[in-house]
Amino acid sequence: MSRRPTIRDVARVAGVATVTVSRVANDPALVSPTTRARVEQAMRDLGYVANAAARSMRTRLSRSIGCLVPDLVAYPNAAIAQAAERHLAAAGYSLLLTSSDYDPAAEIRALEALRTRQVDGLLLYVSDETDPALNRALARLDMPLLVLDRTLAVDADVLLSAHEPALQEAVRHLAGLGHRRLAIMLSGLRVRPVVERRRAFLRAVAEAGLDALAQRVVEVPPEDHHRLRAAQDLLAGPAAPTAVLVEGSRQVRAVLAAARGLDRSIPHGLSLIALDASDIATVTTPELTTVTRDYERIGRVAAGLLLERLAAPGAPWRRVELESRVELRGSCGPVWGD
Repeated sequence: MSRRPTIRDVARVAGVATVTVSRVANDPALVSPTTRARVEQAMRDLGYVANAAARSMRTRLSRSIGCLVPDLVAYPNAAIAQAAERHLAAAGYSLLLTSSDYDPAAEIRALEALRTRQVDGLLLYVSDETDPALNRALARLDMPLLVLDRTLAVDADVLLSAHEPALQEAVRHLAGLGHRRLAIMLSGLRVRPVVERRRAFLRAVAEAGLDALAQRVVEVPPEDHHRLRAAQDLLAGPAAPTAVLVEGSRQVRAVLAAARGLDRSIPHGLSLIALDASDIATVTTPELTTVTRDYERIGRVAAGLLLERLAAPGAPWRRVELESRVELRGSCGPVWGD
């Protein structure tokens, strides 16, 4: 069996000193792009793999970042994690991604597993801000955190999304089209985006002078089998809403299926605005008006904030908020026959 290539082999093939190879493996920003490319090509040609465990013992850094999300299937989570991974990889870090399937107990186990793996920091989405056991586990963590769009009582940098302005703009758009019975379908999670969107919806319909009793807020449990039934129940009957705002691609698909089954065409029989569903917005007929965010930017900024924290552990905590926006397409129209 051939021996494993060493750092000296890489240095010989690349024509550099072993310390340069070490820098490429451990802190690539210190090496010029040309030299780094030559060393990385030598690593690939030789099949060289750095010894991460030994490197961690030397530097007390694992060059890895944990990322905990409630659901990897949900488009925003996946898009943000992918963008963060790209940014971290460019800085020489790997991303260890784990999903909890909306279970706080699973999140506690994942936190312990990531701590055991000695990740240098953590990008954190949680599925329940109010869970006492999860909050106790977070308080015990001894690593830098970047909290993503959650309200948590921990010392950490926080990256938020501004949900209210765009949501209120969307409601005003529907009211301007003559809709008087609106509904919003949100996930049944105890997390900041749900709280912000519910509050923005209720405030916007009140400001539009709509009858409070004719407006609906529906919170749907995250499990898939609840989605279609919730949509059918909402859209059936003579007092059903004429316009709905719907959170998440899977719930949007359930609403489209329920509307089709009830012979309510989009937008003539039902106006629809999708929240955080830009992955399907332009593949439907008509295309969907959306309230969306720049997920690539969120992932990039989140990774950057955490890297800055690792470089300056004693710096003041930061709270950054990024905007949401409304993108108008063909799924909204005037009320017909109401």
